[in-house]
Order: sequence, then C-alpha cells, then structure tokens
Amino acid sequence: MRAVLAIAVVGLAGCFTNALSNANKSKQIQREALEDALPATLEVPEPLPGTGRTARVRVWAAEDYRTQHVRWRAQIEEELDDVNQFLVPAVGIKLEAEAIEPWEVSTADRGLAELLTELATHDPGDDVDWVIGYGSGLSLVEGSFDQLGMARPLGRHLMVRGYSVGSERDQFARAYPSTSAADRDRVLAARRRHKQATVLIHELAHTLGVPHEREPTWLMATSYATTMSTLSKQSRAVMQLALETWLTPRASFDLASLAARLTSYFESNPWGGWEPDDHGQLVAELRAVVSSGRGASPSGLTGPAREQYEHAVRLAASGKPAEALAELEALVAAYPATPDVRLAICQGRIALDGPTAATASKACDRALEVAPDDPRPHLALAQALAGRGGPGDRAAALGRLTAVEAMAGGRAEVWAALVELYQAQQLVTLTERALDRLAAAKPGADADGRAWLLRIRGRYGLPPDGTRWKIAVTDEPDYVAAVRELLDLIYADKFADAKAKAKAAEKRWPGAPGVLAARCDLALRQQQAAAARALCDQAIAAWSGAAWALYLRGVLLVGSGKTAPAIASLRAAIAAEPSLAQAYRTLAKALDRAGDRAGREALAIEYQARFGARLP
Repeated sequence: MRAVLAIAVVGLAGCFTNALSNANKSKQIQREALEDALPATLEVPEPLPGTGRTARVRVWAAEDYRTQHVRWRAQIEEELDDVNQFLVPAVGIKLEAEAIEPWEVSTADRGLAELLTELATHDPGDDVDWVIGYGSGLSLVEGSFDQLGMARPLGRHLMVRGYSVGSERDQFARAYPSTSAADRDRVLAARRRHKQATVLIHELAHTLGVPHEREPTWLMATSYATTMSTLSKQSRAVMQLALETWLTPRASFDLASLAARLTSYFESNPWGGWEPDDHGQLVAELRAVVSSGRGASPSGLTGPAREQYEHAVRLAASGKPAEALAELEALVAAYPATPDVRLAICQGRIALDGPTAATASKACDRALEVAPDDPRPHLALAQALAGRGGPGDRAAALGRLTAVEAMAGGRAEVWAALVELYQAQQLVTLTERALDRLAAAKPGADADGRAWLLRIRGRYGLPPDGTRWKIAVTDEPDYVAAVRELLDLIYADKFADAKAKAKAAEKRWPGAPGVLAARCDLALRQQQAAAARALCDQAIAAWSGAAWALYLRGVLLVGSGKTAPAIASLRAAIAAEPSLAQAYRTLAKALDRAGDRAGREALAIEYQARFGARLP
C-alpha cells in the first residue's frame, strides 16, 4: 500500500512539475511575443552633420484631442522632440513650436480634408513655416495614412490624428495576460511614439513634394506599419531640395519656382520606387503650378511697371491675393491690353473669390478678350473648378477644357497642359485623346502619359470603352475613385464596409472589370479561394487588360500549385500594366518553383531596369 501511495505521490509531483513547466513556457512565449510587438526604431543611414536649421511651426490642438490627452501640450512637445531626433540627421531641420494653442473645434466625426481647409482658414500661417493641427485619435493600429494625417503638396498646413490607446491596451491584455501591465504599457508607449512621429514626418514630406513609395518599411509607404524605419534616399533628396526654398523669408518665397525645381528633379531622376499613381498625379500638379506661375516677365512692361507686376506675382505666390490684386488693378489702368496682367488678375480673382464667383468669370473673360488664343484663363478656371470636386464644378471645368481643345491647334504645350489637367481629374479617355494630339504635335512627348494610362486602366479595371458597363467618360473619376476606395477598405481589413461598397459599385456599373477584380481580392483575403478565382475569371473575361485580376489569378494559381498557368497569368498582368511590381515578385516565385533559372534572371534584369532595385 505504501509503495502504491509513494508511486501516486511521485506521479502527482510529476504532473505538477509538468504543469508548472508549461505555465512558465507560456509566460516566456508571451513575454517574447510582447517584445516582438515593439515597433522598429527610426534610423537615418548616412546622417547629415550639424544641428539643423530651425523651422518654425505653430500647433493647434482640437477640443476632442485635448479631452483624450490630459497632458496634451507636453505630449505634443514630446512628439515634436521625437520627430526632430529623426529630421535633424535626415534632412537638416529642427521643428521649433512658436506656440501650442487650443483650437475650439470638434474633429471626431469629420474628414481630414475638411479639417485641413478649416485649419488654413483659422490660421493662414504667414509668419511660420508650417501650421500643424492635432485632431481626435483613432483606434487604428495600422492603416492608410489618409486616415491618420493629411497635407497637400507644397501646402503649409497639415492635420494629424492623435493616438487612441484604449482598444489596443485591451487587445494587449487579452493577448498577453501573463505579462505585467507595466511591460505592456512600455510597449504601447513605444508604439504610440513611433506612430505619431511617423505620421508627422510622412505629412511634412508630402508638403515638401514627396509622393508615396512602394516599399512598406519606408516612411512614405501608403499605409502605416510598425515596421517602418526610415526614409528612402530619394525622399530625402526631394525634401532637401524643397527645403532650400521652403525656409526662405516668405516675401521672397516663389512657389512656381519651387514647383519647377521639383518637376525638373522628378523628370531628371526617374525611379521605380515611387507609387506610380501618386507620383504621376503629383508631377501633374507641380506642372500646373509652374504653368500658373508663368508670365513673370510679360512683354510690354518695362522699368517700374515690370517691377510692380513681378511684385504682384510674388504676393500672389505667397498666398496674398488681395494685396496682389491691389497692385494689379493699379497697373491695369495704365496697361489695359497686356495679356499677362489680365491673366494675373484672372488668377487673383479665382484665388480670392473662388472660381464660381462672377468676379472671377468676368476677370478671366476679359483676359480672353485681350488675347483670344491664350488658353491660360480657361486652364486657370478649369484647374480651380476641378479642385472643388463637386459634380457641377466638374462639368464647368470640362466646359473650359473643351474650349481650350478648340483653340489648341498644333501647339504641343497646350495639349501637354490639357493632359496634366485631365490626368489630375482621372478623366482617362480624355487624357488619351489629348495624348494622341500631343504625340502628333511633338512625337515622343506622350511617353509618360501612356505609362499612366496603362497603370490606371490596368489597376482599376477601366476598359477603353466603358459603355457596356455604364461607365461614361465623365463617370471615369467616380469609377476609379470607387475601385480605389474599395481596395483601401479591403487592405484595412474592413470587410463589411468593403462588401457594402462593392454592392453599391456593382449596382452602378454592373459587371465592370475593376469591381469584379476588387471583389476577387476581397474573397481572397477572406480565404475564399474558389469564389476569388471565379470573380477574377469573370473580370478577365469581361476585359483581358484587367491587370489586377490577372495578377490575383496568378497568386491563386501559385497557391494551388498550378505553376505553368500561374506564370502565364502573371506575364499577362505585367504586359497589361508594366509597373505592377507585385506581379514581378510573384512571377519570380513561380519561376523558382518551375526551375526556370534563365527566366528568373531575365526577370531580375527587367525589374532592376524598371524599378531601380534588386528583385527579391
């Protein structure tokens, strides 16, 4: 009996020891997992020497931001310090807050674009380098930067969302119950500081003319991730170039000159690391700024009159249209028939009163009377109307651009301006028509535009003739925006919202290839391979140029071990959209599986030539 009891006791001890050992292992695993949740450290390869130049900022903290953050002023100061530790060695500037003030506005249920406009009205920022607004925090751990912050290229204002830690703290408590609250809070604090610093650096870079990039670990990627660690060499170069002008006294700041320098940089330094759509749109906007700033030395003006005109142009470029108009109205009395003076008044009225104001229309029509073959008044109104974004504004802008087409003739520079404005509005078919005329007037000048066409049509499934799917030419901006928004929702794991968006898009454009391809992507991310394959096949059957559907079908075929058809589908995706980097990388994996070393090497050469990087 004693022997049996002894054996039982030993057995119980063994069970207890095993249980204790397993518990300790579980705790260790959780501790290691918690450490893995720490964000990447922001690093600067090849840091610049020195302490950096001072950039003056003024900060406004919204009411709901202050409610969420008791130490709101101290927290903003800490975040600016974190940002400076990166900016000084990266681009040679240090942000110095002249004031951190309360802003009596609620931001929780409002879009960042609306808030950015309101911030600019609240504080024009004439005496600082940037104005920064802080809004209420979101619970997003990762997501599109458009949800976390916003700024406009060459704009002086930026909005940043605060950091809402509550939901993430609850998630950590559930995921790592065996770790201490202090350890979890330490990791959460590191994640907050990483995210806030990254978002602010990202938006500052946008104001200096940096577009989004493809590499997800770079700070200028389209979506935030805790793995982000640095700026690319190219982004740093653009920021440093812009800062040479940006920090000059505002009275001598020339926006058009800066836009011209940046345009020249992008044209002279092609690089495959930029996100193609974003890069193309940015360059189009920069060219439009350059175009609107032309005429600083008009014919017919000499001596003091010319100096007065140039002073007015500088005032307008520095955001002082009323003062610029005062100079121009005095000048036009003596020079009523000088086209550039009339154009400057047209542009000033647009800036001061808005493109739909009767005063703006009257001023621009008067400029056209003086120079009937000068398209610039039409272009200035069209650009401003398109920027407003309303359906009526779009129609009015198109009316102006149609008038420009009628007067363009064989002038390549006019067709190039039309291409830029059509591109900026995502009017793809009209862009293609303008490119045809540009190529006829100046062979080879349409190359960049053709690449843009392939990207937009292939990525968003927009066929050359969309009438079969009820995609009118004037509907193309809405269609592209809907497919893009649908994909953004999918990538943010907002599947319910994505389904609702897809249903609405399907109703408006039944069977459209881009919508089918996005639905294929949604099914794939929900582990519904059969449904995804069927939707991709439908998209490709509808239009063989649907590059995104071809790419996704290739991914599905690789996953199911069907290497040969996967290779064919991925090659078709690349043919439809040569800038689709994901297709190259997936094709490389398929070629590896097939043992096609020669094909892999040829693909690597093509990838290096196109994107300026080694094929992974």
